[in-house]
Amino acid sequence: MGRNKNKKMWNRKRKLESAEERSNQDRKPYVTVPPSNPKMEAYYAAVGLHSLRREGSDFVPCVDDIEKEQERNSFITCLRTTLPASFRIGQNLEPEFRQKLKRDIDIFVGTEIEIEIDQDGNAVCKPRLGMDSKDATEDGTATGTAEEEAKDTKSDQIIGPSEPVKIKKLAPAKPIPYIPDAYQLSVDKKTIRRNPLLQEFHEWLKVQTDSGFITRQETVSMIPPVVLSPESHHAVLDMCAAPGSKTSQLLEIISNIPQGETEPTGYVVANDSDAKRAYMLVHQLRRLNSPATFVTAKDAQFWPMLLRGKNIKDEERAQEGIFDRVLCDVPCTGDGTARKNPGIWKHWTASAGHSIHPLQLSIALNGARLTKVGGYMCYSTCSMNPIENEAVVAEILRTTDGSLKLVDRRPDMPGIVARPGWSNWKVLGESLSKKQLRNKAKKNSAKMKKRRKDWEDRQKLENGEKNDQMELDENGVAEQVEEENGEKNDDLQENVTDVEDECESEQQSWDEEVLVQRAVDQGLVEYKTFDDVPKDSTHHIRKSCFPPTPEEAAEFKFERCLRVLPHDLDTGGFFVALFKKVCPLSNRARRKAEELAESVSKRMDTPTNEAIKNDDSENVSDDGVTVGMELEDIARDTEVGKKQSLKKRDSCDIDKAESFVAVDEDVLPPLIDFYGFTDQFAKGQFMARAGGQSKLLYFITKSVKQNLIDRGIQDRIHVINSGLRAFERRNKDDCLVNYRPCQESIHFVGPHMTKRKFIVSSEDFKRCLKYGAIPCDSFSEPLCSQMKALSLGAFVVALVGYEDDITKKMYLVMWKCRGDNINCLVNKLDMVAFHNKLDVLAEKECGGSNDSLARGAVATIREKCSIQ
Repeated sequence: MGRNKNKKMWNRKRKLESAEERSNQDRKPYVTVPPSNPKMEAYYAAVGLHSLRREGSDFVPCVDDIEKEQERNSFITCLRTTLPASFRIGQNLEPEFRQKLKRDIDIFVGTEIEIEIDQDGNAVCKPRLGMDSKDATEDGTATGTAEEEAKDTKSDQIIGPSEPVKIKKLAPAKPIPYIPDAYQLSVDKKTIRRNPLLQEFHEWLKVQTDSGFITRQETVSMIPPVVLSPESHHAVLDMCAAPGSKTSQLLEIISNIPQGETEPTGYVVANDSDAKRAYMLVHQLRRLNSPATFVTAKDAQFWPMLLRGKNIKDEERAQEGIFDRVLCDVPCTGDGTARKNPGIWKHWTASAGHSIHPLQLSIALNGARLTKVGGYMCYSTCSMNPIENEAVVAEILRTTDGSLKLVDRRPDMPGIVARPGWSNWKVLGESLSKKQLRNKAKKNSAKMKKRRKDWEDRQKLENGEKNDQMELDENGVAEQVEEENGEKNDDLQENVTDVEDECESEQQSWDEEVLVQRAVDQGLVEYKTFDDVPKDSTHHIRKSCFPPTPEEAAEFKFERCLRVLPHDLDTGGFFVALFKKVCPLSNRARRKAEELAESVSKRMDTPTNEAIKNDDSENVSDDGVTVGMELEDIARDTEVGKKQSLKKRDSCDIDKAESFVAVDEDVLPPLIDFYGFTDQFAKGQFMARAGGQSKLLYFITKSVKQNLIDRGIQDRIHVINSGLRAFERRNKDDCLVNYRPCQESIHFVGPHMTKRKFIVSSEDFKRCLKYGAIPCDSFSEPLCSQMKALSLGAFVVALVGYEDDITKKMYLVMWKCRGDNINCLVNKLDMVAFHNKLDVLAEKECGGSNDSLARGAVATIREKCSIQ
């Protein structure tokens, strides 16, 4: 062990010395290369992306080449800039608390802010205040903060001689008019995280996000849930839910408890095809603390219909589906997210859209099948490609044959700027096959170029030809390295000049034939009809990829779709189509959906497929996808997770050990007696995991239990999680019961308790919000005496006036220790949330707003909860 340790230390020392030597060498500064992909730009110019221009809130055709060129320049320029950050306030919060958060936002970013920018217009990011590269944890291990910041800095700005900076005024945060309580900033998320002037706002934003009050989400990603417009009593399905930003937005509405009810009456089923991503989804949804969730892992195109029982009514049978709202935010190539994922520029190919098209169509058709008659299904992508958008919409309408109708939500979304959907487009494919494209990329890689150069140099030496650049002496190796470094920088400078010239060059003509020819010159080929597609490519470019006939286009009304381009609202690119189901699907439509799902599944499970690595360190977006891959690779890397094995579908096998089952008969009676639960206590809604030996008891809402669990969904699908943790087993010999209540569901359990529950004043409630042992003598009488008289175990504290208000959630789970001390069983973030709620309630009682600054609130948060 000692020998290996010394070896590691010596290697580390040698690496540090080498890095120091390299840093001391004189070398040319790196040059920033603007993102560019001539093939992608030629593709979208040929298919007609720049044929409309904005005139007020409407869009009109461009009348000449000048307007088209201006439209193209606006699009490309915006696509090369960094995406501004945005966030929204939760709709499940009380109006008073939402108003407090709005006041805090106005204090932090409600006015102009001056920050330093470099000559390129990028915000200068500096290390955070109070941070040092030598920061370490208590056990002596490095925190990694300095390393992460160095990595971020390297990715954002290029190392070189110090450039003069200047001051720029940032516009205040502006509300998004078509999204309730949402804001868009004028800076990107990395600037918020790294700029010292925004440090306090960043700290505030983190705390509110972790508490579930605010969700950081891309602006266009907020559109589908708003378009879907669910109500609190609805059953909602999110077919491709991970990582969960849209699911959270839906759950905030469904979690609202109707007046007169004691729990949510609707529910949200969040599904993802990969179990690992589904578990991450559980963590995201747990911030909202709602029992109205049901998380599953299943390929979206195979999500099953549920049995309705033998004695169903004709009205129920006519409904066909089981969900009032269905969201199909399908995997896509994601070129609309190029502003926050520059890797899109490098990996984009036209074949990726054709490859993912069948999977998107299969998921959407199954979503239409699962939608009730009279319900709505929303289809959305973060792509601008008509093959993934209008082509899928056209085939959905064609297959369902009148069962679905497009709906326009623009009148209900004031301030939305969205282009109409297309009724005609060109079909362009790659002139080279997938294998040929890989070989071409491999041949032109830096590694292969170096090998070819080395081979040519060896050939010259063998032939006796003298190469001036390869003359070697005793120090010749170092000279060669310097020459190679100089050549690389010269080549890079030439490439940058070429890219800039190409970026600044204007389109000479906007004639359709010229645009198509430019696309052909970039390696694309146009197919005017499906008959033009070669037979060996018909499995890749399908008939459904081609535009509809004029008669179909007039019937389908594509103009009701929403197309959002980056430069219209300073956002990412997005596509949304809302369908209303007016009648059940025909048997032919059901059969076609099943056949398509099976064919897609076979392609995804083909053993000859090769996984393509994703070079990016993070997913493209919240809804994330990767580009430049065939269907099976995209599905594996996006919907199923990065670098999944070919045994993808095994990860979604049904695990009976994770199924929810009824609690053992001998578990609940002692709890009912110990905590004094009333007759209204819903004993039948507490369930345990089959393989968990009743370590945790979960509170399941009545709607989830009756509509999902009792209908046998666990026999047909892998269930990941549902409900809230209600009781946790603690094996204490000196406790009368082995279970204690859990904080996350106490607002549903506490109102039914008649024993070991205290209704306290706001002062005593605040005294409970501390970590560690709390002396009973610190509380007022008679509460102090009542706490001392308790036996060892859990008890509950409720704020006076809100003991019967489930929506306020003003309950705390406490623990009576040995002696005269108690503990608060609430984590730090929840304590922050309770302090914020108490401040709002105090303002409400005073009849006015507290003028204390939110900047001071950040310091208070750090002091109370030890958040440094």
